[in-house]
Amino acid sequence: MSVTAETIVCGDCGAPLKDALPSDDPTQRKPCASCGSTKRNYHVFIVESVTLRDGLGMKAKRPGEKRPHIETKAVPDHSKSRDKLVHREQIIDRENDRYFERVTDYESGEVIHECEEPLSQHLGHGADKKNKKDDG
Repeated sequence: MSVTAETIVCGDCGAPLKDALPSDDPTQRKPCASCGSTKRNYHVFIVESVTLRDGLGMKAKRPGEKRPHIETKAVPDHSKSRDKLVHREQIIDRENDRYFERVTDYESGEVIHECEEPLSQHLGHGADKKNKKDDG
């Protein structure tokens, strides 16, 4: 969304000129009521609203371990089904056998998906999905 505002002021004294019309020909302009100048300054203000989204992720590993014992993230993510940006929170806690995921619509605040279960029961997702080529 953008908002535009225009003001015209006298080029000499800076007095606001409410009834002034933009004109390239100074001889066609009404003189300033304060000082009589036909010089003009045109100010155009354009305000653009931008929404930024950022995220945070963390992995904790112990020396000698290949996989992190805990992973968390809270990030913007693209929803294929809704074709828009959503907020995804995820915790993979291998040490405590816990999986948590919540997907929330940024605009409405609606929880699109939520899952909390033991990690050992969270099967058939992500890297654990079967490859479609292997099914044939």
